[in-house]
Amino acid sequence: MPPLTFAAAFSVSLIGAVIQAVCGFGYGPVNMSLLPYLFPYAQAVALSGLCGSTTAVFVAASSFRYIRWKTVLPCALTALVFAALSVQLSAGAADGFMVRSLGAALVALGVYSIFFSGRLRIRPTPRNGTIAGALAGALSGLFSVGGPPMALYLLAATDSNDEYRASLNAHFCFTACITTFMRWRNGAFTAATIRAYGLVLVSLLLGAWIGGKIFRRLDPKRLRLLVYGYLIASGLLMLFK
Repeated sequence: MPPLTFAAAFSVSLIGAVIQAVCGFGYGPVNMSLLPYLFPYAQAVALSGLCGSTTAVFVAASSFRYIRWKTVLPCALTALVFAALSVQLSAGAADGFMVRSLGAALVALGVYSIFFSGRLRIRPTPRNGTIAGALAGALSGLFSVGGPPMALYLLAATDSNDEYRASLNAHFCFTACITTFMRWRNGAFTAATIRAYGLVLVSLLLGAWIGGKIFRRLDPKRLRLLVYGYLIASGLLMLFK
Protein backbone atom coordinates (compact mmCIF):
# COMPACT_ATOMS: atom_id res chain seq x y z
CA MET A 1 0.00 0.00 0.00
CA PRO A 2 1.49 3.41 -0.98
CA PRO A 3 2.34 5.64 2.00
CA LEU A 4 -0.27 8.29 1.14
CA THR A 5 -2.99 5.65 0.73
CA PHE A 6 -2.01 4.09 4.05
CA ALA A 7 -2.01 7.47 5.81
CA ALA A 8 -5.47 8.30 4.45
CA ALA A 9 -6.90 4.86 5.33
CA PHE A 10 -5.34 4.95 8.81
CA SER A 11 -6.65 8.46 9.52
CA VAL A 12 -10.22 7.84 8.40
CA SER A 13 -10.25 4.50 10.22
CA LEU A 14 -9.13 6.20 13.43
CA ILE A 15 -11.80 8.88 13.09
CA GLY A 16 -14.47 6.28 12.36
CA ALA A 17 -13.50 4.18 15.37
CA VAL A 18 -13.64 7.20 17.68
CA ILE A 19 -17.06 8.20 16.35
CA GLN A 20 -18.45 4.69 16.72
CA ALA A 21 -17.15 4.42 20.28
CA VAL A 22 -18.76 7.77 21.16
CA CYS A 23 -22.02 7.61 19.18
CA GLY A 24 -22.63 3.86 19.03
CA PHE A 25 -22.36 3.81 15.23
CA GLY A 26 -20.69 5.75 12.44
CA TYR A 27 -17.60 3.78 11.41
CA GLY A 28 -19.10 2.51 8.16
CA PRO A 29 -20.48 5.81 6.82
CA VAL A 30 -17.33 7.77 7.62
CA ASN A 31 -15.00 5.22 6.06
CA MET A 32 -17.16 4.56 3.02
CA SER A 33 -17.05 8.28 2.24
CA LEU A 34 -13.32 7.88 1.45
CA LEU A 35 -12.33 4.24 0.91
CA PRO A 36 -13.98 3.90 -2.55
CA TYR A 37 -11.49 6.53 -3.73
CA LEU A 38 -8.56 4.45 -2.43
CA PHE A 39 -9.65 0.88 -3.30
CA PRO A 40 -11.99 -0.91 -5.74
CA TYR A 41 -15.55 -0.73 -4.42
CA ALA A 42 -15.87 -4.40 -3.38
CA GLN A 43 -12.57 -4.23 -1.51
CA ALA A 44 -13.54 -0.93 0.14
CA VAL A 45 -16.83 -2.38 1.42
CA ALA A 46 -15.10 -5.54 2.65
CA LEU A 47 -12.38 -3.57 4.45
CA SER A 48 -14.85 -1.13 6.00
CA GLY A 49 -17.12 -3.96 7.15
CA LEU A 50 -14.27 -5.93 8.68
CA CYS A 51 -12.82 -2.91 10.47
CA GLY A 52 -16.24 -1.72 11.61
CA SER A 53 -17.06 -5.13 13.08
CA THR A 54 -13.72 -5.18 14.88
CA THR A 55 -14.53 -1.81 16.45
CA ALA A 56 -17.99 -3.12 17.40
CA VAL A 57 -16.40 -6.07 19.20
CA PHE A 58 -14.15 -3.71 21.18
CA VAL A 59 -17.06 -1.46 22.19
CA ALA A 60 -19.47 -4.32 22.99
CA ALA A 61 -16.84 -6.14 25.06
CA SER A 62 -16.05 -3.02 27.08
CA SER A 63 -19.75 -2.50 27.96
CA PHE A 64 -20.94 -6.11 27.89
CA ARG A 65 -23.05 -5.86 31.06
CA TYR A 66 -25.31 -3.21 29.48
CA ILE A 67 -26.36 -5.27 26.43
CA ARG A 68 -30.14 -5.86 26.17
CA TRP A 69 -30.03 -9.33 24.65
CA LYS A 70 -33.81 -9.83 24.45
CA THR A 71 -34.07 -6.66 22.40
CA VAL A 72 -31.05 -7.26 20.18
CA LEU A 73 -31.46 -10.91 19.18
CA PRO A 74 -34.75 -10.69 17.15
CA CYS A 75 -33.37 -7.70 15.20
CA ALA A 76 -30.04 -9.41 14.63
CA LEU A 77 -31.59 -12.61 13.29
CA THR A 78 -33.62 -10.64 10.74
CA ALA A 79 -30.58 -8.57 9.81
CA LEU A 80 -28.53 -11.71 9.15
CA VAL A 81 -30.92 -12.83 6.42
CA PHE A 82 -31.14 -9.46 4.68
CA ALA A 83 -27.41 -8.81 4.98
CA ALA A 84 -26.59 -12.11 3.27
CA LEU A 85 -29.03 -11.40 0.43
CA SER A 86 -27.70 -7.85 -0.02
CA VAL A 87 -24.06 -8.93 -0.19
CA GLN A 88 -24.98 -11.46 -2.86
CA LEU A 89 -26.96 -8.83 -4.76
CA SER A 90 -24.12 -6.31 -4.77
CA ALA A 91 -21.40 -8.81 -5.71
CA GLY A 92 -21.84 -8.44 -9.46
CA ALA A 93 -22.78 -4.77 -9.59
CA ALA A 94 -20.62 -2.30 -11.49
CA ASP A 95 -18.33 -0.11 -9.41
CA GLY A 96 -19.68 3.13 -10.87
CA PHE A 97 -23.27 2.25 -10.09
CA MET A 98 -22.44 1.17 -6.52
CA VAL A 99 -20.39 4.31 -5.83
CA ARG A 100 -23.26 6.55 -6.98
CA SER A 101 -25.73 4.47 -4.99
CA LEU A 102 -23.48 4.83 -1.96
CA GLY A 103 -23.40 8.60 -2.53
CA ALA A 104 -27.20 8.70 -2.44
CA ALA A 105 -27.20 6.58 0.72
CA LEU A 106 -24.68 8.89 2.44
CA VAL A 107 -26.72 11.98 1.59
CA ALA A 108 -29.84 10.29 2.96
CA LEU A 109 -28.02 9.25 6.14
CA GLY A 110 -26.67 12.75 6.63
CA VAL A 111 -30.06 14.39 6.15
CA TYR A 112 -31.64 11.87 8.53
CA SER A 113 -29.06 12.42 11.25
CA ILE A 114 -29.08 16.23 11.08
CA PHE A 115 -32.80 16.88 10.68
CA PHE A 116 -34.70 13.85 11.95
CA SER A 117 -32.65 11.75 14.40
CA GLY A 118 -33.82 13.83 17.37
CA ARG A 119 -37.44 14.03 16.20
CA LEU A 120 -38.33 10.59 14.94
CA ARG A 121 -39.33 8.08 17.59
CA ILE A 122 -40.68 4.59 17.00
CA ARG A 123 -42.34 2.24 19.44
CA PRO A 124 -40.04 -0.58 20.69
CA THR A 125 -42.27 -3.40 19.45
CA PRO A 126 -41.12 -6.75 17.97
CA ARG A 127 -42.58 -5.77 14.59
CA ASN A 128 -40.66 -2.49 14.48
CA GLY A 129 -37.54 -4.29 15.63
CA THR A 130 -37.89 -6.73 12.75
CA ILE A 131 -38.29 -3.88 10.25
CA ALA A 132 -35.27 -2.07 11.68
CA GLY A 133 -33.23 -5.27 11.52
CA ALA A 134 -34.20 -5.85 7.89
CA LEU A 135 -33.23 -2.30 6.86
CA ALA A 136 -29.99 -2.47 8.82
CA GLY A 137 -29.07 -5.80 7.27
CA ALA A 138 -29.75 -4.57 3.74
CA LEU A 139 -27.70 -1.40 4.21
CA SER A 140 -24.88 -3.36 5.85
CA GLY A 141 -24.72 -5.80 2.96
CA LEU A 142 -24.90 -3.20 0.20
CA PHE A 143 -22.88 -0.31 1.62
CA SER A 144 -21.51 -1.32 5.06
CA VAL A 145 -23.60 1.50 6.64
CA GLY A 146 -26.30 -0.33 8.59
CA GLY A 147 -26.22 1.74 11.77
CA PRO A 148 -29.00 4.37 11.50
CA PRO A 149 -32.09 2.07 11.36
CA MET A 150 -30.95 0.14 14.43
CA ALA A 151 -29.85 3.33 16.18
CA LEU A 152 -33.32 4.80 15.74
CA TYR A 153 -34.99 1.67 17.09
CA LEU A 154 -32.63 1.13 20.02
CA LEU A 155 -32.91 4.74 21.14
CA ALA A 156 -36.55 3.92 21.85
CA ALA A 157 -35.99 0.36 23.11
CA THR A 158 -33.25 1.02 25.69
CA ASP A 159 -33.27 2.93 28.96
CA SER A 160 -29.84 4.57 29.03
CA ASN A 161 -26.98 5.73 26.84
CA ASP A 162 -24.89 2.78 28.00
CA GLU A 163 -27.59 0.26 27.06
CA TYR A 164 -28.07 1.93 23.69
CA ARG A 165 -24.39 1.92 22.74
CA ALA A 166 -23.69 -1.59 24.04
CA SER A 167 -26.79 -3.14 22.43
CA LEU A 168 -26.18 -1.43 19.09
CA ASN A 169 -22.62 -2.71 18.88
CA ALA A 170 -23.71 -6.20 19.95
CA HIS A 171 -26.08 -6.14 16.98
CA PHE A 172 -23.19 -5.17 14.70
CA CYS A 173 -21.20 -8.16 15.95
CA PHE A 174 -23.94 -10.52 14.75
CA THR A 175 -24.39 -8.96 11.32
CA ALA A 176 -20.63 -8.81 10.82
CA CYS A 177 -20.43 -12.61 10.94
CA ILE A 178 -22.65 -13.13 7.91
CA THR A 179 -21.46 -10.13 5.87
CA THR A 180 -17.81 -11.08 6.37
CA PHE A 181 -18.50 -14.70 5.40
CA MET A 182 -20.50 -13.74 2.30
CA ARG A 183 -17.89 -11.23 1.13
CA TRP A 184 -15.16 -13.81 1.63
CA ARG A 185 -17.22 -16.32 -0.35
CA ASN A 186 -17.66 -13.80 -3.18
CA GLY A 187 -13.93 -13.11 -3.35
CA ALA A 188 -13.88 -9.61 -1.86
CA PHE A 189 -11.25 -10.53 0.74
CA THR A 190 -8.14 -10.48 -1.39
CA ALA A 191 -4.59 -10.54 -0.07
CA ALA A 192 -4.55 -6.75 -0.46
CA THR A 193 -7.67 -6.44 1.71
CA ILE A 194 -6.13 -8.52 4.49
CA ARG A 195 -2.88 -6.54 4.33
CA ALA A 196 -4.79 -3.26 4.53
CA TYR A 197 -6.77 -4.55 7.52
CA GLY A 198 -3.58 -5.53 9.31
CA LEU A 199 -2.06 -2.11 8.69
CA VAL A 200 -5.05 -0.14 10.06
CA LEU A 201 -5.79 -2.48 12.99
CA VAL A 202 -3.85 -0.25 15.38
CA SER A 203 -6.10 2.66 14.42
CA LEU A 204 -9.15 0.63 15.50
CA LEU A 205 -7.68 -0.12 18.91
CA LEU A 206 -6.57 3.47 19.39
CA GLY A 207 -9.87 4.91 18.15
CA ALA A 208 -11.99 2.66 20.38
CA TRP A 209 -9.84 3.61 23.38
CA ILE A 210 -10.06 7.34 22.67
CA GLY A 211 -13.79 7.15 22.01
CA GLY A 212 -14.37 5.29 25.26
CA LYS A 213 -12.51 7.99 27.16
CA ILE A 214 -14.60 10.82 25.73
CA PHE A 215 -17.93 8.95 25.67
CA ARG A 216 -19.22 10.73 28.76
CA ARG A 217 -17.53 14.07 28.08
CA LEU A 218 -18.59 14.94 24.55
CA ASP A 219 -22.10 15.69 23.34
CA PRO A 220 -22.80 12.99 20.71
CA LYS A 221 -25.42 15.18 18.99
CA ARG A 222 -22.87 17.87 18.23
CA LEU A 223 -20.40 15.32 16.95
CA ARG A 224 -22.99 13.71 14.68
CA LEU A 225 -23.91 17.12 13.26
CA LEU A 226 -20.33 17.67 12.09
CA VAL A 227 -19.84 14.13 10.83
CA TYR A 228 -23.03 13.87 8.84
CA GLY A 229 -22.67 17.33 7.39
CA TYR A 230 -19.40 16.05 5.97
CA LEU A 231 -21.11 12.90 4.71
CA ILE A 232 -23.72 14.91 2.82
CA ALA A 233 -20.97 16.81 1.00
CA SER A 234 -19.06 13.59 0.30
CA GLY A 235 -22.19 11.83 -0.92
CA LEU A 236 -22.96 14.66 -3.34
CA LEU A 237 -19.44 14.39 -4.75
CA MET A 238 -19.92 10.64 -5.30
CA LEU A 239 -23.27 11.18 -7.00
CA PHE A 240 -21.65 13.42 -9.61
CA LYS A 241 -18.33 11.57 -9.82
